[in-house]
Amino acid sequence: MTRSPLILVALALSFALGGCGSRSFGNKIDDQFIPSEVSDKIAKANPDLAVGSHIVVTSYNGVVLLAGQTPRSELKGMAEQAARSVQGVRKVHNELQVIQPSSALARSNDALLTTKIKTQMLTDNSISSSRIKVITENGIVYLLGLVSRQEATNASNLVQGVSGVQKIVKLFEYIN
Repeated sequence: MTRSPLILVALALSFALGGCGSRSFGNKIDDQFIPSEVSDKIAKANPDLAVGSHIVVTSYNGVVLLAGQTPRSELKGMAEQAARSVQGVRKVHNELQVIQPSSALARSNDALLTTKIKTQMLTDNSISSSRIKVITENGIVYLLGLVSRQEATNASNLVQGVSGVQKIVKLFEYIN
């Protein structure tokens, strides 16, 4: 019952953004549901992943990013295995750091940094911001998307110029 309204919202959103990017309609729908399915599988894999870790799950074109922090290396591996078991996941980038979860202040700073980057991307005509996802965790900026090599370079150069970025991790798929 609750999934039906979510599907309708996802369909409406996909139709509205239909002209944005080169992903198929099915890929866009899958990317709406993959993160929650991966998060559920991770939470069920071990209680410490649900409570003692901070894990952000993002999907673009079936490519999943696991970012955040977990206190033990075996939990990092469990999270990756759980993510790989979800239908529709083509590839997993496990960027979890084996450290204590970040503070609320650090997460707030990460959100601000992501907003600054996305805002600058929107004003830059050399970057197709609708085809790039920006995720920031602990000062590390992850870039996902289906882009040309030039768009990837332009996006990376833009991010480098933003104050507060500790590191850039490019996880792009290239169309050329």
